Amino acid sequence: MRQHLIATSLLLSISAPAMAQGLDNLRDGLDHLPASVLSQQQGDVAYFIDMQVLGDLSAGSDTTPTFSRLMFGADINALASLARTEPAAWESKAGTSQEALRYFIGYGRTPNSVSFWGLADDAAATDMIANLGALGFEAAGAPGVIGNGEPMKFDPQKRDASDPWRTMVGAAQFAAAKGSAVIQAQNPQDAALAAAEQPSVGENPIVQTALTGLEQTVGDAGIVQAVVISPVFGLTGLDPSALLSSSGDMTETRQNIEAQMAELGSGIPPYLGGIVADLEGEQQGVGIALAYPDCTIAQQAADLIAERWVGMAGEDAQGEITAATAEGEEGLCAATVNVTLEAATAGPNPAYRSVIDRHFRSEAGVLQIGTD
Repeated sequence: MRQHLIATSLLLSISAPAMAQGLDNLRDGLDHLPASVLSQQQGDVAYFIDMQVLGDLSAGSDTTPTFSRLMFGADINALASLARTEPAAWESKAGTSQEALRYFIGYGRTPNSVSFWGLADDAAATDMIANLGALGFEAAGAPGVIGNGEPMKFDPQKRDASDPWRTMVGAAQFAAAKGSAVIQAQNPQDAALAAAEQPSVGENPIVQTALTGLEQTVGDAGIVQAVVISPVFGLTGLDPSALLSSSGDMTETRQNIEAQMAELGSGIPPYLGGIVADLEGEQQGVGIALAYPDCTIAQQAADLIAERWVGMAGEDAQGEITAATAEGEEGLCAATVNVTLEAATAGPNPAYRSVIDRHFRSEAGVLQIGTD
């Protein structure tokens, strides 16, 4: 389920040093994800939200934390629940406190979506599982997995917006510990699979290369949220809405199609994967890091992204653009682009939104792969 969580206010007066938390939480989240998620058919492979940076953003405001900034396509039930309710009510059912959370990271689509609660250490994850046991969770038929009911069962009597371990239709959820994280899934098999010993996304050379490039472009900024993308992200096709016009005018329809085809005919060199990050430091911005076979192609891609940004990203997403490369793993190279906005805004970061919104609407964007 694609989520665009909306809340009331956002205070952006936090100082840069408080926001500078680096890539540690993102790296930790990617180290927990199974590498198999990289083979998903959708272009937005996984979504990451740094709860510590988000908490810094809302420090001093009346709403703690504030969710108006967030845009993500993974079904992270616990985060959606937290956005709908008071923290105290949420914590009474969560098995942990809001302050103990470092991040959420999730992947997949309902009914096979999986998310991870990133905690301080292995002991914190073990304690959370024990706390869930005290809240009624029981062994769920898969090794190390506990749950609070029958998988996928519609149970309106148990619907509770404040309960992160119930879906909107009251269905049960399943949990397992994996290192310093607790896995949440909609069925015990997915929880067990995610918890099994296996290669991680963070160990993949493509992702490692993107992280190296992102580290270079982030600087002292904090990462509010990020999306890991595959090449499918850049292969967005023709928007079906282009075939329709409110007036039924075929000339208008033809013009819409021709405009999209022209846009799809240009683009950047095919990339192996990458990361797009919503940045908050002294100013808002976006960091993009895409993995390429070598730095010559990577530099070409970075320059083209910067060029396309000016014409495609929208007026509110314009700012200072830096395009560069960073040498990565196994001979790979990252194309890096940083866009720093002139002024902060309440709600979604316009620079990050300009990339994510296009994907959500199945429209060609600045990361579109093309022939030029």
